[in-house]
Amino acid sequence: MPIVLRRKGAPAAAAGAVASLLSACLAPAAPGLAALDAPGVHGGAPTATVAGARVTLGDRQVSRSWLVSDGPVGGFVTTALADPARGEEWVAGPGSPDFALTLDGVPLTSAQGWASVTVQASDGPGVASVTFTATTAPAPLLPAGVTVVRTYTLHAGSPTIAVTATLHDGTPAPLRVGAYTLDEVTAPVQGSAEVDAYRGGSDFTTSFRSTLTATGTFDDEGEVLRADAGGAGWFIVAQRRGGAMSRVGAVASGTTWRTYAGVDPARDLLDTGPETVPNSDDNRIANPAYPAPVRERTVLPLSDLDLGAAFTGVYAGGTQEAAAAFGAEAFAHGAPALPRSVDLNTFHPWSHGPGLSDANLRPQATLAKQLGVETFMLDDQWQGSSSGDWTWDTARFPLDPSGVPQFVDYLHAIGLDLGLWMSPMEFNPSSATYAAHPDWACTPTGDATAQIPSDAGLGVWDATNQAFLAHMTGVVDHAIAAWGVTEFKFDFLTWLDCPPHDYLDYEDAFVGWVRTLEQRHPTVGFEIDETNDQRTWPFESVSLGTSWFDNDHTATPVQKQLHDVWSATPWIPPSTLGVGLYDGTLAPPYTASFLMPLAMLTHVTFWTDLTTIPAADRAETSWWLGWYAQHRAGLSGVVFSLTPAADPLDGQSWAAFQPWQDGHGYVVAFRQGGASPSLTVALHGVDPGAEYSLTDVRTGASLGEATGAQLSAGFTVTLASSWMAQVISVVPVGD
Repeated sequence: MPIVLRRKGAPAAAAGAVASLLSACLAPAAPGLAALDAPGVHGGAPTATVAGARVTLGDRQVSRSWLVSDGPVGGFVTTALADPARGEEWVAGPGSPDFALTLDGVPLTSAQGWASVTVQASDGPGVASVTFTATTAPAPLLPAGVTVVRTYTLHAGSPTIAVTATLHDGTPAPLRVGAYTLDEVTAPVQGSAEVDAYRGGSDFTTSFRSTLTATGTFDDEGEVLRADAGGAGWFIVAQRRGGAMSRVGAVASGTTWRTYAGVDPARDLLDTGPETVPNSDDNRIANPAYPAPVRERTVLPLSDLDLGAAFTGVYAGGTQEAAAAFGAEAFAHGAPALPRSVDLNTFHPWSHGPGLSDANLRPQATLAKQLGVETFMLDDQWQGSSSGDWTWDTARFPLDPSGVPQFVDYLHAIGLDLGLWMSPMEFNPSSATYAAHPDWACTPTGDATAQIPSDAGLGVWDATNQAFLAHMTGVVDHAIAAWGVTEFKFDFLTWLDCPPHDYLDYEDAFVGWVRTLEQRHPTVGFEIDETNDQRTWPFESVSLGTSWFDNDHTATPVQKQLHDVWSATPWIPPSTLGVGLYDGTLAPPYTASFLMPLAMLTHVTFWTDLTTIPAADRAETSWWLGWYAQHRAGLSGVVFSLTPAADPLDGQSWAAFQPWQDGHGYVVAFRQGGASPSLTVALHGVDPGAEYSLTDVRTGASLGEATGAQLSAGFTVTLASSWMAQVISVVPVGD
């Protein structure tokens, strides 16, 4: 039986342009659109079928069905979004439009107004997809020949369907794209929604995630919408960065509740880079004339615009389970499948100083290898003033006869990989590349910023310039082929208007370039520095791989790093976050046995002079890294937050997390300064009828056995004193 949504009774909030667009598009469905019967439960493998006007994509975890109406004013709508395993159905009425879109000021939805709609279904091993291609009909305000292509993909075992959308301008004139939605689900009006909005920029803020509950009609900044019907429902997550133009919301009208995730370009005026006042958001300059469309996307004739991606799925159990359902698709299939290496980054403590040199770093490399480090990353100034050319500063790193730095030869000889920092979108004005190609700069801003004194250089290239991108692709290809680079850290990213392109075109060009590099070099990692806001954090960043997230510019870096992990979970894997290990933190009251379990939840990166680590701490560190090397896969991906209501930034609260993969995982618990000696947490994802064995991974001591029902009801962790941590494996008996 379907679960009846219960109204929470909160007043409707004012809606923005996306909500207004939806209201304008709440017209009756095209003639012939009618409800489909609820789809049945499919087999274990996902299937995609097209039977006349009816289309279905589903498996045992989720099923979505559509009805297609052909031209001259046809369209397509979702007629069912079901949770077959639980018998729940979340779509109401004769059909739910899949998207709304404003083209040259004209509102459209998927439901009608299209001259033709074609559908293609595809099944493969463990994956199925359907692709809708809709082309506009001639209209008084809109020409024929505009095409929207939407592909829905479902992988085996996932309760989440990934959606991608592309717009093609097949007309002879440019198109202006205003507010649009990436995906929608229309349900009974009663219900509430959790809205999550994210911010990057850890150098200047601690507010990485804001969460609110909304009902009725609303339109808020956010990337996550989770519709809640008493602990079950659906969610839509937009694969976007944080910012005012990222929107989630709903329109309540009569007996329907139309929920969406989308984009409203008119919300933004510009981004000024770093905040000047911490936690102020003063880098985000909103459009003072909103809703006047100061910004819209422009699509040139015969060109494409990637509208973005979203993930829509079903869940039961609450926020943690919804996030796990999302992660089953987004992280397993929507992000690079590279194992997280153990890194050392040179920026702390050597920065741009004389210690960044072959002679000084060789002892560090030797100790790094002994500890269990795998990648030695040289941060800014390995290149000296050659940003743009990207050649070695040979005073710091002398070359061998073949032109390879002797330090790189040494790393490879002792079995370490090489990582390199780059600011690929910026240049030093003394670079030969800038002298030869001044037209590649982002005019006029990039030429002006090049005059700001900086070791690396702060000139800005035009990322939409294809000749420049080809040059940078060659630089990266050469670094991999000649020097054996296995990981890059990309920094100094600022999206700028480079006429005739705007800063959203710039962002798209950079992200597209990174994706191209990943296709060319699938075994190489590309880490994005997210220490400034409005780069690619959160979900666009996660889709590219790891991030360098925190420079520890705070008086309490350990609490801040716990806060980083707490803020990310459960929607973002903390294993994607790079933070500084032992960055001035290996001192009382903190110990290696506290800091290493925290580091293992992240992208492990040492930010310290290894020669200063006492022998006992080196031994403890080495043990944990050896254990991590064998178990890192179980610490990646979905991590439940077991203390979601207590922000560990206060330095007093417990923090506990549950990495969980394929029915087993860990409890990682931290007792801070003012906490009581015990914490009771309810585990997620356990089988109520199964028996689990619990073991302290550091001591090997058995902590007994418990049923899944007991663990989900409450499991108590006890630590004898403050600033202690414990990692407990939770494994089904017999595994």
